Amino acid sequence: MLDFTQYPYFAGLGLVVTFILFRLGIKYAPKLGLLDKPDAEMGGRKDHEGAIPLIGGLIILPVFAALVYSSALQTQTFLAPLLGGVLLLLTIGALDDKFHLHPWARFIIQIWLACYVVIFCDANIGNLGNLFGFGNVALGELGGKAFSVICLVLLMNAINLLDGMDGLCGGFLLIALGWLMWVALSAGAILPFWAMAFLAVPIAGFLIFNARYPFHKKASAFLGDAGSLSLGLIVGWFAIQMAKAPDPMIAPVGIIWIMSVPIMDTFAVFFTRKKQGKSPFLPDRLHGHYKIQDVMGWKPQIVTPIMWSLAIMTGAIGYYGLEVGIPEYVLLYIWSAILLAYTFWRIKIDGSIKA
Repeated sequence: MLDFTQYPYFAGLGLVVTFILFRLGIKYAPKLGLLDKPDAEMGGRKDHEGAIPLIGGLIILPVFAALVYSSALQTQTFLAPLLGGVLLLLTIGALDDKFHLHPWARFIIQIWLACYVVIFCDANIGNLGNLFGFGNVALGELGGKAFSVICLVLLMNAINLLDGMDGLCGGFLLIALGWLMWVALSAGAILPFWAMAFLAVPIAGFLIFNARYPFHKKASAFLGDAGSLSLGLIVGWFAIQMAKAPDPMIAPVGIIWIMSVPIMDTFAVFFTRKKQGKSPFLPDRLHGHYKIQDVMGWKPQIVTPIMWSLAIMTGAIGYYGLEVGIPEYVLLYIWSAILLAYTFWRIKIDGSIKA
């Protein structure tokens, strides 16, 4: 029997440890070559000042793992095999941050790890609920696993692509976890609540060094691909746990709304790049946060809270829409209409720009 009364102390200790590790990591990252250098002068999208340590994921995930094991949470869930897969992805991502693996190699690794998580970590969402208004959409065992793998890979990459502005990706992950924690708490599921809280703690610590606020004018640490991909995988796993049958805590369409910001942005950018004749995987400044910054001339400390607010709002629509009894299919059709409208608008304003 787990003693949850001790868990707030674990969380507080985790925050302190995270802070200390980031201070040390920022100091020693240059010696390890884990730095992200600006490339705006050469036509790239990175316009930050100076080389920034890529240590976010390398600290957040080990702290999370330490909290899970010190509190014995792994004995009650599939967290132990999940952490094994996530830490492997973290290692590969760190190598990518340093040596820049080929995109297809990264993609194959992501698919393989998503398959591992679905098969060995109980991440199979076989029933999508009444998405279209004609009854529950049951995918079956094999179909559910295939769909879950696709969802995890897409979410990992969407969150990775969101990591382009100080505080943006970390803040979104914290907001998404906050909604999932609220879902768990409302359902009386204390164990998954604390599991997600133990992940939220080091992310909050990371934002102290990554977000912009008074007396902290620029990020002093980045997540890196290692961090954003790994966190995308584990947050996706938590999302599936909240929504999977036979006893879902929230309908799958609620998860779609909670994850709207990176999903909609990635979808729109993908088709805009195709319209421009570019590779859809080519990095550029077409993402929504860059467009707001470039068109409005606003600084990240203004743009990032705007994006955070959108994430809070879409999560509220998904959660409270279901709570007040809006049918699942109505929520899906509204979400789809917004997605298509935003995508067509982005193609209209940016699609004519050729590579």
